[in-house]
Amino acid sequence: MRGDLVPLPIARARPRALAAGLAVVAAAGCHVTTTTDVTRPGALDRHVFTDRATPLPPTLVLTPAGALRFVEPLSCPTEETVRTVTTIEIEERPNLATFVVGVIATAVGGVVLVRGLTETSSGNPATYAGITGLGVGFPLAIGPWLGTTRALRPGPETAPVLRAGPRAACGDRPFAARSAILAIAGREVHGAIDADGTFEVSAFALVDAYAAEAPAPWQVTAHVDTAAGPRTLTTVIEGGALAAAAPGFLTHAPFDATIAPLRQVPDLRPGLLRASLTSTARGAALRIVLPLSVGTGETWGLRGVITASSPAVDGRVLYVGHLPPGATTTAELLVPLTAAAAADLRGGTLELGLELRDAHGTAPVTPLRFTGAVLGDAPR
Repeated sequence: MRGDLVPLPIARARPRALAAGLAVVAAAGCHVTTTTDVTRPGALDRHVFTDRATPLPPTLVLTPAGALRFVEPLSCPTEETVRTVTTIEIEERPNLATFVVGVIATAVGGVVLVRGLTETSSGNPATYAGITGLGVGFPLAIGPWLGTTRALRPGPETAPVLRAGPRAACGDRPFAARSAILAIAGREVHGAIDADGTFEVSAFALVDAYAAEAPAPWQVTAHVDTAAGPRTLTTVIEGGALAAAAPGFLTHAPFDATIAPLRQVPDLRPGLLRASLTSTARGAALRIVLPLSVGTGETWGLRGVITASSPAVDGRVLYVGHLPPGATTTAELLVPLTAAAAADLRGGTLELGLELRDAHGTAPVTPLRFTGAVLGDAPR
């Protein structure tokens, strides 16, 4: 009987020692360490070579103050300096091979344990073998998913890379021209062009700046007189751009454009509307004159919108602004004309209407009229 009792403790001790040793080995092989160099784009600096600007086809633009300018947009080459950032990523990831071994060992251990427990003989070695399998397999199965880490540390510096960048807009320059005729919605607008490319006629000589909230966009065809010969340009000026420029025009207007609350309905007395042909340093012009006086009260934002039988005059706006009580003034508008348009007016009859408007709707509602031959006037 003594020979039967001695092997039992040894049989129990060996699986436990074996399980402990395998667990230590498993702990060491549960994870795989990987080191990866990750390079990402860093700061991008772009240098524009303004000294190598190339002009694009000329166009007509609207300035923030409502002026029309003929310009050549400029396009410049660029160079980009690309800096890269290198990061070393150190990651402790699960060892999938250890996980697979653990799953298999756990499954086999479980089957053997169930078999050992179901057999009636006492001290069945299958029971201890099953326990050993579970003791080894379970840590191997779950160990790889515990204690995973991810750390980043700066990598080595890399030299910046220089490369050609896309061309960039880099301002504009005046388009060299002497004069232009604009065709806008059936109207003809003639004017000189100065050295800065600015057209003689403001956009708000054709749009009421006090009521420019949502004007229709302009489809503009410009026939430009240059030293190299005539050129034709086409462009679109959006209604939103006109509305945005209206406050700038009124801020720099050569009249008092302020609007104050109405305290008394003004006694506005318009005089006789007149029109005559005259000449200026830049050529022929139509002079439109309207005498105005105010009795009691004062008027704010006063202007007149013109309708005319001549497309060279139709749609113009005559600005007056603020008139205090008792004021007397003569509002005047000079409309530049081509030689052909001046000849037509000189030899024909002009029908002219002027609708007065003000900030508070107190101006007379009946338009003022001029119909007749246009006579010559003194040069201006």
